[in-house]
Amino acid sequence: MRLKGGKEQEVKQVPSLALATVLMCCLAFSQTQDKKPVRTSKAEQQVMALNRAWADAVTKGDAAALNRLFADDIIVTSGSGEIRNKAGEIKDAADVPDPDFIWTRPFTTESVQVKIYKDAAVVTGLAKWGFKYKGQDVNQERRYTHMYVKQRGRWRIVAQQISSNLYKKS
Repeated sequence: MRLKGGKEQEVKQVPSLALATVLMCCLAFSQTQDKKPVRTSKAEQQVMALNRAWADAVTKGDAAALNRLFADDIIVTSGSGEIRNKAGEIKDAADVPDPDFIWTRPFTTESVQVKIYKDAAVVTGLAKWGFKYKGQDVNQERRYTHMYVKQRGRWRIVAQQISSNLYKKS
């Protein structure tokens, strides 16, 4: 480029790709700043509370709590593939404790996700628990899915699927 006085000066140009990258980064940053935290609805909060109540009831062997949480026509598919009804699931989860069974880690849930569909909800998560049976330590992890339906104003579990956690990180 020739400047006044006849001197030539080299003009450095910013490559268009670099400029585009900087602009895209600025745009992306400004968009992330505008996002508001996701709020959970009242229904999601209710279902999450029931999910915690389910885990507590299993740890405590609380048949009355499970009876309130489960719909009368619940369908349960156990980790072994066994199909159970309400009475069968309550018996399995809250029967008279086996004297050889001792909880070593309470039944807890994590990675819980809730999706609400009007008067229905799907909950997925990871359940973990530990116990000692006849002197043997056992630690369990299972993926689960619950289907809730709002019946007469109350959320109830109508379906439960428990699966082995095949993707367990060692």
